[in-house]
Amino acid sequence: MKRAITVIGCFLFLNCVGCVTVKIPKYLKSENPYRKEFFASYKDTLDATKKTLDVLGWEITDTVHPSLFEQGADFDEKENRQVLIFTEARQTPLFLSSRYITLNVYVWPLDNSTNVEIRSFSVTPVLFNNIESYKNDSIVNKIFNQIEKELEN
Repeated sequence: MKRAITVIGCFLFLNCVGCVTVKIPKYLKSENPYRKEFFASYKDTLDATKKTLDVLGWEITDTVHPSLFEQGADFDEKENRQVLIFTEARQTPLFLSSRYITLNVYVWPLDNSTNVEIRSFSVTPVLFNNIESYKNDSIVNKIFNQIEKELEN
């Protein structure tokens, strides 16, 4: 019995002390995109999106034209009013581990509105595996609600 407790104690200690390397991609593939149409101008929606990310603590690391990453998409060469925003990965501490989350936000104009697409990726390292997910309803809904509030002001 004493030996079993010692083995379990050593296992828990090694699980807590080890270092983990997590690779988080900059560009997120369109696994589970969240889209919402806002009936506002492209410029106003883009400004509201950037302000929302800042207010909610998401640091923007890069802003590029989507054609650099999107293959086969229908991009209008004359129309450069499309943007793909990358955020810094955020770390959320958990019991015995951490979760890392990053976002890509794709903003493009329509005729009388603007589309915003959010792609989320989270990874939680565990003992010998990483748990990955492309879904995060709570964060995305919070961002969409904040964009609406920014557009109303």
